[in-house]
Amino acid sequence: MAKSTHFRQAGMRISEARNRRGWNRNQLAKASDLSWANLTRYEEGENEPSAGKLLRIAEALGVSVDWLMGRKGAHETVVAGPVDVAVRMSENVQGPGVVEETDFRAVPLVSGSIAAGRPLIVDEDIEEYALIHISQVSGRSDLVAVRVDRRMGRSMLPLIQPGAVVVIDRRDKEIAAEGIFAVRDDSGACTLKRLQWTPPRLWLVPENRDEPAVHIDLDGGSPEDWIVGRVVWAYQPLV
Repeated sequence: MAKSTHFRQAGMRISEARNRRGWNRNQLAKASDLSWANLTRYEEGENEPSAGKLLRIAEALGVSVDWLMGRKGAHETVVAGPVDVAVRMSENVQGPGVVEETDFRAVPLVSGSIAAGRPLIVDEDIEEYALIHISQVSGRSDLVAVRVDRRMGRSMLPLIQPGAVVVIDRRDKEIAAEGIFAVRDDSGACTLKRLQWTPPRLWLVPENRDEPAVHIDLDGGSPEDWIVGRVVWAYQPLV
């Protein structure tokens, strides 16, 4: 779906939910801490609301951001209770987590995809933004989100699944045994692996022990020249 179509869909749904609530634009603008002029542009599909503003509009109207964006299978209303985080990554990957706060951070989701097996090129063009709860990325600044290719190999199963979105901290390149990193090969392609550094070899270690580890001979180079960053969070989209 083209980006402009997303704008129009969001605008129509904002207007629909506002009218059902019996509010005029001034009332919704006040409730969501926006100007009347900006809200009008959003409803008419002229401008794109930022992730933070879209979240404020959704909260004021009592609907979900996914529904406002017209995403397939999205629920209109937000289920009461804490936010359920699908997959949480900090020092290591943990099971489903629950957080009580409602503050989110917009992380740029770049076009293209990353492999969790055979390397692929990652595009740097921003496609949209992923809303990540601030508790998952506290203290981190240089973040980028990227999709895992659905044709990925088996090397990171079952930890990383096809179609997952991973958030990478590009400032965190310190190799740690429990970490998962985005790393490039000599062709510039990019993949997800655990890492081990035994100079002059940088070992790319799969999660799936049935798959072989491979290495890059650095010949005096630094591992940081090959590491894009550490995976700090991940989630599995519904669609």
